Amino acid sequence: MFNRRRNIACSKALLIFLAALCACQATWARDAEQIPRLVVMAAISDDPQRHISAMKPLAEYMTTMLAPLGVQNVDIQIAESHEQMIRFLRDGRVDWVTETAYSAAMLEKHADAEILLRKWKHGVPVYKSVIFVRKDSGIDSLRDLQGGSIAFQHPGSTTGFFVPRAAMLAEGLALRPMRSVRERPTSDSVSYIFSNAEYNTAMWVHKGLINAGVLSDLDWEQKDLIPENARNDMKIVYTSPPIPRAVELVRASLNHRVKTAIKEILLAAHDDPKARDALLAYQMTTRFDELDRESRIALRNIRDAVSAAPAEMPGAP
Repeated sequence: MFNRRRNIACSKALLIFLAALCACQATWARDAEQIPRLVVMAAISDDPQRHISAMKPLAEYMTTMLAPLGVQNVDIQIAESHEQMIRFLRDGRVDWVTETAYSAAMLEKHADAEILLRKWKHGVPVYKSVIFVRKDSGIDSLRDLQGGSIAFQHPGSTTGFFVPRAAMLAEGLALRPMRSVRERPTSDSVSYIFSNAEYNTAMWVHKGLINAGVLSDLDWEQKDLIPENARNDMKIVYTSPPIPRAVELVRASLNHRVKTAIKEILLAAHDDPKARDALLAYQMTTRFDELDRESRIALRNIRDAVSAAPAEMPGAP
């Protein structure tokens, strides 16, 4: 009787084990089936060929590194706008995106993208937005810009538009677009225009065509961008907190094993001699790392500002 009970118990245990094993094998099989043969990395740009040239060496490196997982190729896709990139992510046409903090927040909100890592673009982990004026302008703070004019860089720029815009709104300033630097600012707002080039911004302020300009602190420090005599005539009246220079994002629904592999490969890439040329071409990237506390706070603030931004704001989908 004892042996019979023991045999029955062993049989039940064996059946449970076999059922669990079958379940695991089914899960492994499903996961293996979901490994995409093609991974698509992407960016938003109005100069597709330049970006493709910059991304191609890294795509080739990642193709080799992801091959053991079953990925056969890493391709490149360029979107011309936030709207198009959001569609690409929603439709599963792209898997991995490199972008600035503002664009990343837009893709998180509207396309359920996930920030994977921070990118040290041009060897820099963070940068800041600065607002500058002529020293003889009588402007010493953001509030002094009321009734004046400002030149932003580009509607999709993090430091050149979105961050300083959010700071000005937080000060209670109203913003009004103007069509030309010759247009007279209104007294109840700050009139703004996009310069589309850092040099234009600096020269417009220096020549008194615009009261204030916006640059990143990296551009402000470039001596070949702003002539020394012009810089000596100007001063900074606002500096933002540090912002991640760039980030890598992935589609939320991307296979978990592929997502993890991309992250691990990028984290180790700066120590791999075979990745050196690829990183150099990839906007002179020196490494990828996890977001530190400062960067997480900056991104959270940008997310909050994106959520509060009106749909008609330039650059918004």
